[in-house]
Amino acid sequence: MVSRTALLLAMLAAAPAAAGQTTPREIAETADISGLAASPDGRWIAYRIERPSTATNRIDVDWYIAAADGSTPPRPLGRLGTALIYEVGVVMPGEAAWSPDSQALFVRALVDGRIALWRSRIDGSRFKPVVAGDGDIEAFAIQSDGAIIASEGPSREAIARAEDDEREDGILVDGQVDLAAPLYRGGLVNGRAATQRFTGDWFDRAPLLADRPRLVQVHDPITGSSRPASASEGASLPPPLPRASPEPSAGLRAKLLASGVCFEILGCAEGSRRLASTLPLGGDRTVVTLRDQALRETIYIWSPSTGALERLAETDGLFAGNRDEDAPCAATAAALFCVEATPSVAPRLVRIALDGTTSVIDTPNKFPDSDGLLAETIVWQVSGSRASGILIRPKIPGRLPLFITYYRCPGFVRGGLGDEYPLRAMAAKGIATLCINALPGPDTAEARYALGLKAVGAAIDHLADKGLVDRTRVGMGGLSFGSEVTMWTLMHSNLLKAAAIASASMGPAYFWFNARPSRKMFADNLRLTWNLGSPDADPSGWKHMSPAANTARMRAPVLMQLPESEARQTIELQSKLATARLGEMHIFPLAPHIKFEPRQKLAVYQRNLDWFLYWLKGEEDPDPAKSAQYARWSRLAPAERSASTDLTQSSTSAISSSR
Repeated sequence: MVSRTALLLAMLAAAPAAAGQTTPREIAETADISGLAASPDGRWIAYRIERPSTATNRIDVDWYIAAADGSTPPRPLGRLGTALIYEVGVVMPGEAAWSPDSQALFVRALVDGRIALWRSRIDGSRFKPVVAGDGDIEAFAIQSDGAIIASEGPSREAIARAEDDEREDGILVDGQVDLAAPLYRGGLVNGRAATQRFTGDWFDRAPLLADRPRLVQVHDPITGSSRPASASEGASLPPPLPRASPEPSAGLRAKLLASGVCFEILGCAEGSRRLASTLPLGGDRTVVTLRDQALRETIYIWSPSTGALERLAETDGLFAGNRDEDAPCAATAAALFCVEATPSVAPRLVRIALDGTTSVIDTPNKFPDSDGLLAETIVWQVSGSRASGILIRPKIPGRLPLFITYYRCPGFVRGGLGDEYPLRAMAAKGIATLCINALPGPDTAEARYALGLKAVGAAIDHLADKGLVDRTRVGMGGLSFGSEVTMWTLMHSNLLKAAAIASASMGPAYFWFNARPSRKMFADNLRLTWNLGSPDADPSGWKHMSPAANTARMRAPVLMQLPESEARQTIELQSKLATARLGEMHIFPLAPHIKFEPRQKLAVYQRNLDWFLYWLKGEEDPDPAKSAQYARWSRLAPAERSASTDLTQSSTSAISSSR
């Protein structure tokens, strides 16, 4: 019998090279760049590339260095394990620090189930472990004399023992226990199934023993000896990721305020720009990155000696240190190094000289110059305000079906916030896709939902008036707040022909899974944001807000693809939609709020693509393995399908003629 490993390797070898970002697999395997670090002597820039693989179901990481003057191509330092993941499901950016002599790079990495500190010399002699323990290395810093300060968490053995003790003794249900999740090793932490608990901040989670004191030591990389760190030495450790950029100086802050720049995360005035990041450049100069409401960034250089804020570079997307739009670039005395990502340009590393000249250092996503799609930032009016989003469509004439997702759309948009919907694959199959940036404004959930509905309706009108889309064939999907706006749109309009959600839905089960005396924060948030008490005390409020209580108003089918813990809280909606023949649910075990495993991503992308092709274009994939899927969907009974969407079989791309 062929082994599973051999089969996966054969699949990987046989898989064709990505020709563009227009299939679910290609989108799921889009590479990202992070971990930018300039060497102390200014000669090198280090960075990490994260490469998801649907064949291996891993996100592998490769480290590189490149000459800071751009004179030579990047040099690989080696592949080093797999990406670490935040508990919400987002990839942690790479962490790198240079030796004082600029001859070696230190990185924190997950290799074979253990997080340790590794070192590679710049001569390409490959990475070797330098600090490793019974527990995972959680933070590190390199001192001016080359010594390493590292913080080590509880031992992996102690964590596993605590998990088994709970399973055998029984678990006390308090405010830290998530009753909707599997209680024994029901999440993925550092590459292994692990038990998690709420931390007290909404739905944030941490593994068992996360509150234990850390072992902080000073290590000599030459002799291998170690000793306990002093309090002042321990204070030099960086804060937990993500790291914020430095606060602007008083002079810079005054200049930015005078220029109308907003410093708030939410609530910036209409038309204002927001401070994204700052970065010391050397001397008295500071790099300042500003972002407009359409999430387009511009880089400036601030000098207090002149009082000037001089524009250096601008893009239709992001200039950042990684995929986080607030992460600062890296800098030497002569240039900036940024990850650039725009609606039409997948993440790449660029060098921006201080005269504004830009050159490309590395392009890990080898897409063709033209993939037959048009991706652009668009704006339209919504009740006197300007909304914005990324429109992706094939270059073919006629009114197209439209798919909308709502929340945030920075940089190179793959599937909206959380990467849940394969926007470019949909566009390649003839469905225009629009990712809408949520409009700032009201504090209450209902007002935010209503504003989202207005933005969706105005976008449909805008694109229909331009002759680009068919307003009778509109689908919508979202994750988190985007899921909530999708269900609100379905409940309060007839705009949608099909819908999909990826997160928990409001309903009594959501309340009772989470409201306990020791979880008062949950009930407080419901009152403050949703204006809801308990279902017993406020039945009319829950009937008004809950999609499960309003399924009779829905006229479009709903595809639900949820993490296991969120699916349990959505059981009333799922049961009512299934009974009414209006939808189906797929559950992803061990998945956090945002799915990150490449194969889960691929499955979600493919099913969402098939779903919206079926309902918006009347197309079925002729793959015999999908016949049961279409048989199920044919038995759903939403509002009568129009003659324009009679079912056909199609496996042809709408852009195939232009490839």
